[in-house]
Amino acid sequence: MRNLLITIVFLFSTACTSETPAPVLRIASDATFAPFHLVDGNGTPTGFDIELARAVAREAGFDPQVVVLDYAALFSGLKDNTHDVVAATTGITPEREEIYLFSEPYFATCQVAVVRIGPGEARSVADLGDKRIGASGAGTSFKAMQTLDGELVSLADGQGQSALADGRIDAWIVDEFDGVGVARASQGKLLVLPEPVALERYGFVLGRDQQALKSQLDRALAVLMERGEVDRLKAEFGIERGPDWPVAW
Repeated sequence: MRNLLITIVFLFSTACTSETPAPVLRIASDATFAPFHLVDGNGTPTGFDIELARAVAREAGFDPQVVVLDYAALFSGLKDNTHDVVAATTGITPEREEIYLFSEPYFATCQVAVVRIGPGEARSVADLGDKRIGASGAGTSFKAMQTLDGELVSLADGQGQSALADGRIDAWIVDEFDGVGVARASQGKLLVLPEPVALERYGFVLGRDQQALKSQLDRALAVLMERGEVDRLKAEFGIERGPDWPVAW
């Protein structure tokens, strides 16, 4: 009888430990835009986008593994199959949708104009028609700037705030969370105009041939939204818009 019990326990243990491991989902981010994606003090990639991507992957039955890469390598890696998904606050645009697949949107945001406070400075988007307007890079901030009248200035990455401070530009077009953070830290020197310059939706990015994976992730994302997990992560990472939020949503 004792030998029989040992045999049963052994077989049960073997069955439990021989389960097929979950397939790996390789998630890439540049981790440069806190609180959406960053590397914490312990060297761990985290932030709203990254934690949501992990949760979506697990809900879809995957084992998420996150790697941090330079921005330029994020999208080339989708084409050469270095990774499966990009989680890096990527705005969904028609031009990008011609090249990549996007998940269903998981966050709505906007591009805003940050301006100086003082006589003659802009106080609405309508005031920007005779101003020097700047944006960095070639992404959605730059695209939003191109919808405006005025003298348009292409800035190197990281130059927006300094260009505004030293008078090279009169308005800086940037993501609302960056803009609000800079304005609130300026000690009354800068403000964010209340009207959004352009609306934007973030989605996870996949290769064009990953339609089946997109469907799996979309279903998992819908479950997490219904369960309240997305709202919980927004609160955890402080990306809820409070009553004093300066952008009119």
